[in-house]
Amino acid sequence: MRDKFTAGRRLLAHCPLLPITALWLLIDVWLRPSWDLRFMQWLWWIASIVFSLVMWQGAFAASRRMGGWLQTAWVYSAALSAAALVMLAVAFHHIFYTWPTAYAMVHMLREPREAWGYIRDGYDPLYWLVLVVGTVYIVGWWRWGLRWALPAYGRVQHGMLSVLCVAGLVLFGAIHRHASFMVPDAAIAKLAVDLGVNAAIGGVRGRLLQARRPAPAEIYGGSPVGAAAPNLILVIGESVALSRTGLYGYARQTTPRLAAVRDARPDDWVQLERAVANASATKVALPALLSGLFPSRESVEQHTFPLLYHYVKAAGYKTALITSQSYAWNNLEGFFLDAGLDHAFTLERSDAEIVNSEGMDDRRMLAEGLATIDRFAQEGPFVVVLQFNCTHYPGYSPPEVQVWDESGGDRDARYDNSIVYMDHLLGMLFEHLDETGLADNTSVVFAADHGEDLGVVHKLHRTDSYYQTTIAVPVFFVIPERQRQRLGAGFARLRSNAGVRTALTDLVPTALDLLGLSGDAKVKRWLEQLDGRSLLRPVADDRLVVVVNTDEHVRWSRKGYAILAGDLKLINYSWTGSMLFDLASDALEQRDLLEAGAVLSPEGRQHVQRVAELVEQTASLREIHTD
Repeated sequence: MRDKFTAGRRLLAHCPLLPITALWLLIDVWLRPSWDLRFMQWLWWIASIVFSLVMWQGAFAASRRMGGWLQTAWVYSAALSAAALVMLAVAFHHIFYTWPTAYAMVHMLREPREAWGYIRDGYDPLYWLVLVVGTVYIVGWWRWGLRWALPAYGRVQHGMLSVLCVAGLVLFGAIHRHASFMVPDAAIAKLAVDLGVNAAIGGVRGRLLQARRPAPAEIYGGSPVGAAAPNLILVIGESVALSRTGLYGYARQTTPRLAAVRDARPDDWVQLERAVANASATKVALPALLSGLFPSRESVEQHTFPLLYHYVKAAGYKTALITSQSYAWNNLEGFFLDAGLDHAFTLERSDAEIVNSEGMDDRRMLAEGLATIDRFAQEGPFVVVLQFNCTHYPGYSPPEVQVWDESGGDRDARYDNSIVYMDHLLGMLFEHLDETGLADNTSVVFAADHGEDLGVVHKLHRTDSYYQTTIAVPVFFVIPERQRQRLGAGFARLRSNAGVRTALTDLVPTALDLLGLSGDAKVKRWLEQLDGRSLLRPVADDRLVVVVNTDEHVRWSRKGYAILAGDLKLINYSWTGSMLFDLASDALEQRDLLEAGAVLSPEGRQHVQRVAELVEQTASLREIHTD
């Protein structure tokens, strides 16, 4: 027994912070949703444990070189930071039912107000207990380890630990595959490197690629449009759950003003019933929406293909992107804001305060949008993109428009009120168009960038989910008679496509058809290369639609994708492999048709084969596919 104690003491003398890695292992065992790992995943998990130990020992070695108050500050800062991440991990797990370390880290660094809001609104004494106990535990072992390890550490050990720590950071930061199979602190360190590299290098690379976007003369070859050309307003709703909108049958009437527009203008209104987002993360869905490219396309293509406003700017339109959101995160400003816009307005370019998830009050955005529309209307035809933020979870609405009491136990009230607020502002937009006489020549298209699984059907956070509860989105068109007459059979085709499987990538080609620009030879050549299809033309219900959250703009630590064709949908997750669902008979995706013993229909077998062929042809999907 004494020999075992001596051996244990010797081990702790050389690895004094081993118990801290043991703490992260305990958290990992507690929160990880599945242990059904494959051989390579187990290897990655074991490697991450080794890296965790090396990382903490490297931090310990650094602290040995410090003295007095500096060493104390280093130890307590590291302990408090690590314990805070543990607290966030537990809080996110309670709220979103997901192994959350990467997501928690993103929000700690990118959206601290949102992360704090989640914890504050879902207050649980357990969170603070975890913070205190975690800090005390780490500080205690660190200080105790310092005393025990003093004789065991020399200059050689310090140097070796430093080299190993740096090498481990570089290795884990550079490799994305199977990153979800790491203990939390290893995953956090990896993501920290990802974020740092993305900010320091990715932004520069993105801007260099951005400079390669084609010149206007390469996009459009016709004459500039005249003053009577049709106008377009594209409205992007943030995280709007289709299941929570009154337009789509929600029991609460969260969209009364839009319903009134639909009732007053039934001939102008077209509502898509089976539209899906191409990603459930804004930073991936938005580029797909404005480019017409699946997120699975090569990053060079994503950066160098025209966006919606590049096409119309080349044709002589006035253009604007007006958003309530911050575009500083993930280099979105460098991706979206360039010479293709006559006017750009973001959180960073305003004097507005943040009210919800790094975004301003949408009243400020709409005021800017209406003023821009009025100014543009005096100068010629316009295409304006308006992007809301109030419906980003957990939602924001001023007290005067709140319908349901948020102070009681109604967990849905805050989000539902945020949709009511968006609906209220959209009603103001339609009223303004009527009052200024612009309604007769201005089409309005609304689309949510993605949904939100608020029913917690699948217990996955939005950015991990490819289920319909998250990717099914509301999309509608309001096209005035003047434009409908010009479109002729194209408008009839749009109505007939309302029940077809559609995607956000269809909006760019559809918009260019609405504006009459798709007949230009140069525009047509670009459209032929897009994944989206104009809904004013025949669209095959069984075409393959790709949904994926991992692209050049963001690398999540949990990998996956979904591919739909009509009502058949294959989801591939890094922790489960492939699943197949028939949405016609299983809307909530509860029955996996690929389970052992299941007999696939000929249509099911064909879909699996088509998906396999597409994955084999697409490098980004091959990289994240798990057998």
